[in-house]
Amino acid sequence: MTTEILMVWAIALGVALVVTLMDVYLLSRVVILSRDIRTLTAVTLPAAVGIVHHTQAGEALGSTVGLVQALKDKTAALDPLTQAVVRKLTGFGG
Repeated sequence: MTTEILMVWAIALGVALVVTLMDVYLLSRVVILSRDIRTLTAVTLPAAVGIVHHTQAGEALGSTVGLVQALKDKTAALDPLTQAVVRKLTGFGG
């Protein structure tokens, strides 16, 4: 009976050792991957900040387009006046 108990205990101890070694391996992989994530985050952070700034510039570009459209409408109203000035000036040259 004692031999059987020792055999079961030895097998359980061997299984526990294998499970512990697998856990240590997996934990070491987690530590290595977390370091990689930290390194890659440090590299990509400046790019993310740049993207945010460029996105904000895109919003400003939208308001610029609105201003340019308003300016175009105002200058279109000046076309008849410009044509009148051109007619008067060509009358002086001829």
